[in-house]
Amino acid sequence: MLKRRYEFKAEFFDTDPMGIMWHGNYVKYLEMARCKLLDEIGYNYIKMQDNGFTLPIVKMDLKYINPIYFNEYFIVEISVIECDITLKFKYTLLSKDELTIAKASTTQVAVTLNKETLYSIPNDLKFALNQ
Repeated sequence: MLKRRYEFKAEFFDTDPMGIMWHGNYVKYLEMARCKLLDEIGYNYIKMQDNGFTLPIVKMDLKYINPIYFNEYFIVEISVIECDITLKFKYTLLSKDELTIAKASTTQVAVTLNKETLYSIPNDLKFALNQ
């Protein structure tokens, strides 16, 4: 399935007084990587809404392994690992020298704009993710 790598930099506002990225900010970079991937395949959240649905996250797992420091560049590797009833992404955060920083996953479900659960990912999104 689809896999991408994106580089980011830990900004001052991401870090705590020790110069280490605050644990809650990791989620922001998962979101940024996912949005970049969706933009690249031409099926972002705006297009989903235009097609009558959204994809809220219903589950997130995040394991911290090594810290990210202020001003440090790091990579978010994102992979689609399921696209059927749910859409599931796997993430690996890596230092520039490929040291594993964190591992994560998110699970999303398709919901109409009227908040009715769809029990399958819409076919046009499945198609875009399998290109």
